Amino acid sequence: MTEILLLLLKASLVAAVVVAATMAAERTGPFWGALITSLPVSIGPIYIVMATELPASFISRGLLSSLATNVATTCFLTVAALAATRTTPAATVALAIGAWIATALLIHQIDWPAWGAAAINAMALGIALSALRLWTRPGVAAPAPRRWFDLPLRALLVGALTLVLALAGAALGPKYSGILAITPVVFISATIVLLVRLGGPATAATLSRAVVPIGGFGLALLVAHLATARYGSAPGLALGLATSLGYSSGLIIWHLRRARPSLKSRIH
Repeated sequence: MTEILLLLLKASLVAAVVVAATMAAERTGPFWGALITSLPVSIGPIYIVMATELPASFISRGLLSSLATNVATTCFLTVAALAATRTTPAATVALAIGAWIATALLIHQIDWPAWGAAAINAMALGIALSALRLWTRPGVAAPAPRRWFDLPLRALLVGALTLVLALAGAALGPKYSGILAITPVVFISATIVLLVRLGGPATAATLSRAVVPIGGFGLALLVAHLATARYGSAPGLALGLATSLGYSSGLIIWHLRRARPSLKSRIH
C-alpha cells in the first residue's frame, strides 16, 4: 500500500512540476522554467520513504550512487538542448534518453568514492557549459494555440509517463530498478511538453539553463550523502534539501541582479 501511495505521489508531483515549468517558460522566460524543473521533487519522496524503512548506511550509499548518476542527467540536458533546434522532437527525445542510458551504464561500471563522484560531476558541468555556449541555438517561445484541455492533458501524460517508468523498473528487478529510480522523468516529460508547446528554440533555452541548477542538485546529493553517513537519515536528507534550496535561492538572486540593469536601461 505504501509503495502504491508513493508511486501516485511521485506521479502527481512530477506532473505538477512539469506543468508549472512549461507555464513559467512560456510566460516569464526559460530561467524560471529551468529552475522549477530542477527541484528534487522526483527523487525526494523516494528517499524519504526509503529512510523510514532502511538504515542510514543504505541511504548514504544510495545517495552516492545518485550523485554519480547525476552526470547522466547533465548529459541528457546537454544533448536535448543541442538537438532541439537541429532535429525533430521525437529524435531529440530519443537522443537525449539514449545519452542518459549510455552515461548511466558507463558510470555504474565504477564504484565511486564521494570525492570521485563530485569531481566527475564538476567535470561534466564544465564540459556541458562549454558545449552549450559554443553550439546551442536558444530562442524565444512560439506557443501553440491554447485549448481548454491543454493543462489537464499535460498533467495526465506526464503522470502516465512517470507510472510507466516506475512500473518498468519494478519489473526489471532491483539493479535496473535502482537506476530507473533516478531517471530524469521530470526532464523527459518537460522536454516533450516544451517541444510541443513552445518549439525547439525555447526548449533549447530552457534545458540549457537547467544545467547549472542540476550542478547544485549534485552538490545537495554530496552534502546529503556525507551528512547521512555521519548524522543519520533525517538530518542528512534535511541538510541536502537545505543545500538545494540555498543554491536555488542564490541563482534567483543572481538572476534578479542581472535583470535589474537591463530593466533600468529600458526605463531610461
